[in-house]
Amino acid sequence: MWRSRTRILLFSGVLAAVLVTVSCGGNGNTSMGSLLGSATPAMVQLRMGDAPADRVISFEVTVGPITLMPSSGTSLTALSGTRRIELSHLSGTNEALALLNVSAGSYSSATITVANPEVTFINNLGAVVKLEPILNQTITINFNPVLTVGAGASVVNIDLSLANSLTFDAQGNVTSVNVSSSSFTVSAAAVAAEAQQEAEDGEFEDTTGMVTGVSANSFTLSQGQSTTPLTFITDSNTAFSDGASMATILNMIVKVEGVTKSDGTLYAKEVEGVENNNGVEAEGLITKVTNNPATQLSVVAQDGNGAGIDDTKIGSPLLVDVTGAQYGVDQGNIDTSGIGGLPSSPNFPFDASTIHAGQRVQVESASAMSGMSVSSGQVKLKQQAVTGTVSGLTGPTSAGPVSFTLTLPADSAFAMLSGQTTINVFWQLGTDLHNLASVKNGDTARVRGLVFFSATNVNLIARRIGQ
Repeated sequence: MWRSRTRILLFSGVLAAVLVTVSCGGNGNTSMGSLLGSATPAMVQLRMGDAPADRVISFEVTVGPITLMPSSGTSLTALSGTRRIELSHLSGTNEALALLNVSAGSYSSATITVANPEVTFINNLGAVVKLEPILNQTITINFNPVLTVGAGASVVNIDLSLANSLTFDAQGNVTSVNVSSSSFTVSAAAVAAEAQQEAEDGEFEDTTGMVTGVSANSFTLSQGQSTTPLTFITDSNTAFSDGASMATILNMIVKVEGVTKSDGTLYAKEVEGVENNNGVEAEGLITKVTNNPATQLSVVAQDGNGAGIDDTKIGSPLLVDVTGAQYGVDQGNIDTSGIGGLPSSPNFPFDASTIHAGQRVQVESASAMSGMSVSSGQVKLKQQAVTGTVSGLTGPTSAGPVSFTLTLPADSAFAMLSGQTTINVFWQLGTDLHNLASVKNGDTARVRGLVFFSATNVNLIARRIGQ
């Protein structure tokens, strides 16, 4: 069973000015009043991520309020309002939830309220089902050991296990949601050097949102459906593409690849224009492809930005007209050494003839979404995660390049949608081996990366391999 992670990044007090800018940048849900008066403030970045379970293709929940309890003293409000976030598209990664300021010191626990979950899953008959149970729970998570906020930047990961948060019937169908303290575990890590950062220690990969403010050398974007405001600094080394520049990005949907600098500020390495504010982008999992070459996709929405997409669309199927659409691959930070450009034949094709149910995509349109339908001018392949049993290795392996076979459960969402249970995994030199010393045959592994359907195989270029 996969786990869903809430990640809190803790930064030193030098970020107090950035914190104020972010918290005032268009989202009134975050309260700093009880925290800004501390003598030694540190910045907190709340992150959520990862994936719930094999059958679940969308899990959306309202998070907040959140309070932190110091080892001594009174509780501090970290998030006074709420954020709405979808977790399944963050499988093997995470997403910023809020930027906050807290007092330096030690904290013994956190209290988090979760409410109004919506779960979309594949039932035992292969049908897409959406469940909206009534839920409003406040959970106390005890930190063991205590969480220490010092002068340096650090990262705290709160893992939410959906195995302990969902209930199932005998056929494996989700029947209800029940989050409790047993759903959570906590870990911590220091912010890494920029060239070595991953999602848990400062990296921002594929961060997409609407730009709401621009200054001389920084911009603020409202991130996806969570609307979390994030301020990134730029410099002469920031690479802008697809119509994006500091002069044009205001009110534009952009994708950012970035890092956390040693002083805690967020730095944009790459900024790619996606659509203007009259257009829309939506991300999700393909459940059906009509015709070959494809003319229409059914996509269960997991996130999106722009005109016509809102919370009511998440977890529901969108009808996407892809007649005449262009196809591309959002490579992100995946290592393609020895592979070449993407897409490419014969192993890594992605076009109207090879797009397949089970793949995760982003669809873009220059015009607004109409109801549950949109006409897409561009379709991009996005990273996703699958879990299965490893075979085909010569022995315990700790680094690529090497390939192996991943065999998925026959009742997993990917297998039921695609009709395929085996994936050929390309473990690259730059693939991140996460929280594992090595991988061997018989291990259960979760692999995040880009999935391609060739004429003979399902191939996955791995961004990360973990448990």
